[in-house]
Amino acid sequence: MYGKIIDGNITTYRRLPVQFEDENGLHLNFRNVSDPTAYGFYKVVTPSYDSISQRLGELKFDKKKKVFTYPVSDIDFDSTYEVMGEDFEPTGETLPNYDIDAKKLDLIKSVKEEANRLLSPTDWYILRKAERDVDVPSDVATERGSIITKAAGFETAINALTTYESLLRYSIVFFPVEL
Repeated sequence: MYGKIIDGNITTYRRLPVQFEDENGLHLNFRNVSDPTAYGFYKVVTPSYDSISQRLGELKFDKKKKVFTYPVSDIDFDSTYEVMGEDFEPTGETLPNYDIDAKKLDLIKSVKEEANRLLSPTDWYILRKAERDVDVPSDVATERGSIITKAAGFETAINALTTYESLLRYSIVFFPVEL
């Protein structure tokens, strides 16, 4: 990917253009030019960053490295915003931009939904036991118990987390897939 500053704005190109016109005239077969930087075309470089705790800023030209790149900034998980009233005036109340309690509830909801999805195929065994007192096979009971225990463990672990970033990094895997 290439970038060029045109009229004060950065324009990006997936590839160099086939032809390019500037004050020196029309350049055909421009993709084959040996030094596109002579015409103001520089590579666009995306820096490595942690997509959970960092964000990319607006594309900028790095004069030192002679490339277009994105500045990386850390997300402020402790930031807040001021609540506005119906009259669009500040109420004096501030709330977090990243609500830890709401994120915990979302994760716990995900755990319960996944546990429900995993338990669902064997629910009929439990209904059969409740309605007709037919025993649940031991392998089914063991598997269901494992799912329920893991779900409870996930919920306990989620409730123990204290930062929004740790909640974003938390992974819920009931049964790891072996490759």
